[in-house]
Amino acid sequence: MRLSMRKKRPRHLSGRKVEPFYSLSPAKKFELPLYAGVPAEPVTFDKEGFVTLGCNIHDWMIAYVAVLATPYFQVTGNEGRALLKNLPPGQYTVEVWQPSLKGAPEKFAQHVDLATKSAKELVFTLDLKPDFRAKQAPALSTGGYR
Repeated sequence: MRLSMRKKRPRHLSGRKVEPFYSLSPAKKFELPLYAGVPAEPVTFDKEGFVTLGCNIHDWMIAYVAVLATPYFQVTGNEGRALLKNLPPGQYTVEVWQPSLKGAPEKFAQHVDLATKSAKELVFTLDLKPDFRAKQAPALSTGGYR
């Protein structure tokens, strides 16, 4: 399973370093210094797991990459619900993940046995860690950084 990531950079910043991204996640550790006008080498995610991407300049900028060994996955909507459709009959282990999850996804896993054309509803109650990160850059009027 390979997923490559590229970031486009503004052309007017030619030669300047912009938005250096990194990951310290066990599934993929890397640092990607990006320079405007210079193509970045692709980053290949070839190990299953969840990868947190950060920006060395803007602490509040975070992204997540889920590298999964299954074609059956879903991202919840605003209401926190997800629907997996067209699963073949069989036994499944359903796991959930959230960036602030306390513990491993396996801790919250539920097992389900699907018969032909059956539907099951699963409810997950998650323990979450508090998020102390800054949500955005300080305003310029406060003398903060950009």
